[in-house]
Amino acid sequence: MKTTFIDTKTKSGKNYKLHVKIWGEKNPRTLVCVHGLTGNSKDFKYVGERLSEREGYRVVAIDIAGRGESAYYDDPQDYSFDQYLTDLNALLSNIGCTAPASCDWLGVSMGGLLGMIICSQPNSPISKMIAVDIGPEVPQADLDFIGQYITYNGTYDSLEQVSALLKMALNSPYSRGNMTEDKWLHFAGVYYKKNAEGKYARNMDGNIAEVFKSKPFGHFDMWEHWKNTRQPVLSIRGGISTLFPEPTAQKMKETKTGAPMELVTIPDCGHVPSLYPDDQIGIIADWLRRTPVPEA
Repeated sequence: MKTTFIDTKTKSGKNYKLHVKIWGEKNPRTLVCVHGLTGNSKDFKYVGERLSEREGYRVVAIDIAGRGESAYYDDPQDYSFDQYLTDLNALLSNIGCTAPASCDWLGVSMGGLLGMIICSQPNSPISKMIAVDIGPEVPQADLDFIGQYITYNGTYDSLEQVSALLKMALNSPYSRGNMTEDKWLHFAGVYYKKNAEGKYARNMDGNIAEVFKSKPFGHFDMWEHWKNTRQPVLSIRGGISTLFPEPTAQKMKETKTGAPMELVTIPDCGHVPSLYPDDQIGIIADWLRRTPVPEA
């Protein structure tokens, strides 16, 4: 795996650097991976390793600003969909994915919404999209819950303590599903990192909450963007997720234009399936392998 940084600029004119991980740098096909609201590129470790080694993909995963190893924006208002799209366009340009249908996309939650917006653009660089536990609308109760969750700033002495906390979500609408102990510890290390005091704290900027609470989707009509998403789509839904309820998934299938949408439900997961177990990554690999890029 290679790590690198790309440059971006906010509307205020300040320059920042965003962290990127690349697995299989010389492989011919590209899969861009974009995490959810509080995630980062480490969420794609197992996807990156398997698809680069066994499926011939260059897997590129970014830390959106304010997460992981990317810069934290000085102005909290820059944590917006408009800025994220600017940053993602900088990423696509940097990795040579600007031509129509030149890369595939794996977006988890917020990353799926951003993918829908880019898919809906004329001459989109995205050829096929995988969206994980997200649809064009989210129940208000889930938005309220997330708004509270992202303000939590507790600290812990070890990743084992963090892992025990995360396991408490099992069998809930926010369960990642069952995992092996090593993957629970990896999960803990994605979302928490050691701070200057030697404690484990959230691996994100708490200011992200400011814009999310007022404009969780920015100013975008996501159903309009879905209507213009003509690429093949694999939608992976957590079977006990309330954020992406089954009626929303079915409405997406019914209103899909262009190439079809395939829906797969992971029974024991909520929001979101972790994409750590081999069987979940296998679903992604199989769909990418057998789904052709539609003709223009």
